Amino acid sequence: MMKSVGIAGLGAIGSAVMNALLEGIEGYTLVAVSETAPKGSLPVPNVGFIELAERCDLIIECLPPAIVPELAREVLFRGKELILITSSALLMHPEIKAWANENNGRIVVPSGALAALDAVKALSFLGIREARIRSTKPPKGFTGAPYVMENAIDLAGITEKTRLFEGNALDAARGFPANVNVAATLSLAGIGPEKTRVEIWADPAAKGNSHEIEVSGEFSTITAKVANMPDPANPKSSMLAAQSIVATLHMMTDRIAVI
Repeated sequence: MMKSVGIAGLGAIGSAVMNALLEGIEGYTLVAVSETAPKGSLPVPNVGFIELAERCDLIIECLPPAIVPELAREVLFRGKELILITSSALLMHPEIKAWANENNGRIVVPSGALAALDAVKALSFLGIREARIRSTKPPKGFTGAPYVMENAIDLAGITEKTRLFEGNALDAARGFPANVNVAATLSLAGIGPEKTRVEIWADPAAKGNSHEIEVSGEFSTITAKVANMPDPANPKSSMLAAQSIVATLHMMTDRIAVI
């Protein structure tokens, strides 16, 4: 059966996913989008969150973190399926998970710009002792982050690699909601946001965004590093984030699924 799909948010990530769906992904039909400031004409109707949730079997979220609960409520209250790339919203708004549980909805979190989550999920069933992620980006990638603004950090004045933050994933999500979806996703796959340690670094010499994880348990130690070029349309994110959504769509319908 074909699933009707809607996309909420047509920034860099949402636009890339829309183009992939228009080119064709087996099992899906794009029927609507929701975007407050569309750039040019759109190939499908542009509707509000309520109509998007009513029209579609599956809704793909590509929104700023603060708006995610508004969409999630409409989708999950209708028992629909939500692909949620802004995983930091799940940490800051635990009611989203409750909405899914109470209404038979489903939330799917793609890997985003991170690697080795399959191994982390497997190790979580055996027991994880420690989980840490170090994220490094050029200073401009942190522009507008609440933690940067609250602490009056002069990003333009950073001339060498500098650690901006060290703490758990929950505090990282609060301080850098647009930058640490990778940390939130790691915590969801592993030992939770309070126990997952996060380091955030600004490096003026960095050419892109990199994420390094270290996860250890009694039986395995997992280390992985991903270096991504930032999306030209959104330096806070990477090109890989959008493609992880596309890969998730394929995985959900492929006859042979590698997960």
